[in-house]
Amino acid sequence: MSLSAEILCRIVGIETDTADIATNTRVTKADYFLALGDGTGANQAQVIYSDSRTSGGTDTLQLSSLADTRDGAAVTIAFTAAKVLYIENTGATHTLTVTGAYTGSVSPGGVLLATNPTAAGTTASSLFIASTAGATYKIVIVGEGSIV
Repeated sequence: MSLSAEILCRIVGIETDTADIATNTRVTKADYFLALGDGTGANQAQVIYSDSRTSGGTDTLQLSSLADTRDGAAVTIAFTAAKVLYIENTGATHTLTVTGAYTGSVSPGGVLLATNPTAAGTTASSLFIASTAGATYKIVIVGEGSIV
């Protein structure tokens, strides 16, 4: 199995003010693009984990042992280094608190995107996602590791 991944975050903001006669427009653009190729090292990864989840209160994800399904078969994904973490809070009322391998807070409708494309990546062994039971979210982790 071979992996390639592209991560793109784009912000385009347009502000317009009105004066008596003149109108001023200010455009702000910021792009972040990360391409990951197959392998180990800087800007490389080997495996992707993704899931839509409903929180039971605090979800503990052991990055060295994540249960997944591939081609209908149960497998275990074992990350040795995380390069990208994406968490999207799909709920309308519960805030997610993320600690462990990455730290942040994700409000309803919000997204947490964290990247570490260095050769070492992020090597923490656990990711904790705390919220009120019933919170819903999507999670994607891209990194080095194996599927067993």
